[in-house]
Amino acid sequence: MRILKHAVLGALIVLLSMSLAEAQGWRGMGRASGKVTDEQGKPIEGVVVKLNFPGAGGTEVKTNKKGDWAVGGMAPGQWQIDFSAKGYEPRQISIQISELSRIPPIEITLKEIPPDPNELIKADLMKAAELLQQNKYAEARAVYEGILQKYPTAYQVEPLIARTYYGEKNFDEAIAHLKIAVEKMPDNVETKLLLGNILIEQGHGEEGRQVLASVDDNAVRDPITFVNVGIGLLNQNKRDEALVYFDKAITRFPDRGEAYYYRALVELGKDDAASAKVDLQKFLELAPDAPEAPAARKALEQLSK
Repeated sequence: MRILKHAVLGALIVLLSMSLAEAQGWRGMGRASGKVTDEQGKPIEGVVVKLNFPGAGGTEVKTNKKGDWAVGGMAPGQWQIDFSAKGYEPRQISIQISELSRIPPIEITLKEIPPDPNELIKADLMKAAELLQQNKYAEARAVYEGILQKYPTAYQVEPLIARTYYGEKNFDEAIAHLKIAVEKMPDNVETKLLLGNILIEQGHGEEGRQVLASVDDNAVRDPITFVNVGIGLLNQNKRDEALVYFDKAITRFPDRGEAYYYRALVELGKDDAASAKVDLQKFLELAPDAPEAPAARKALEQLSK
């Protein structure tokens, strides 16, 4: 057992000695230094300068406020240096270190990574959304128009511009921007439905119905899309047309409650109490805590008398 213990201890000492030697293998009398700047020649602070002596390890430093860095005690030979900083493209170079002569300071330029347009647009959209909530339509529109100026293909803001005009009751401009959105984004179902609804609301019934007829029902992903169109038609006393969209919502999304409530309103208006009662019961089964639930219960009480 003693022999075995001594053997294990000896092996451990050898391994530790090898590791220590490897860790110090990059040490020597050489030196390297340099400066890191951006494409405009301005120094970049905090750049990580990682120096590696293949097979022997290395070290790393960061640039100071002037973009300068320096490392001493380097072994002679070929070194690999990596430069990295947040917001900049990384760079890698190789240099030859000698203990007998100094190399000139290394001048490195890092290219800035362009900001992600999607992130910039997202920030502007959030800013405009806050303005819309405060009914500051002109201010919100200015933000949306600014996005279009910077990114002319950001057609997704066209319906939002339309919304600002709609809030100001400038329906002609709202329709004009929705038409642009439909032209540029023909597969956007929600925009088509909104355009068709507003056209009908503003007395352009035939044109609005043509737009609505062009929508592929299977492309709708949320029953609210149909329900909102139906509510708009219902507000114009177009009950039969509204009923079509409540039926579509229920057919496509039978487990969502919204359309059952509004279809019941249409049925009550047509004196179809039996159908209304069934729909109100289904609505309360699916959405017992919905804002419309108290009104639905009251209506059911009236129907049950």
